[in-house]
Amino acid sequence: MAMIYCRECGARHSDKAKACPKCGYVQYDFSKSIVVYLLLNWFLGIFGVHRFYAGKIGSGVVMFVLTCTIFGLFITAVWALIDFIIGVCNINTPENIFAKK
Repeated sequence: MAMIYCRECGARHSDKAKACPKCGYVQYDFSKSIVVYLLLNWFLGIFGVHRFYAGKIGSGVVMFVLTCTIFGLFITAVWALIDFIIGVCNINTPENIFAKK
């Protein structure tokens, strides 16, 4: 067990804690991989699978439903490309993608 610093308030706490005991800031799930997120986005991004993996169920459902329409398919393709670019930019800080705020 290692001690880490909270990104929100700077307090030290266990790396096993899901949230900071001082401020309540929710830490991201360390069991999820940014590489898996990017691969899911690249191959299945228009269906929103990467969003389900990141724990963003609502927007994943919206992407999946939009993909079922011709016009929505274009929207989700652009949305998935933007998510991919954001994922690549945050490759060293995956808590920005997997954080549940």
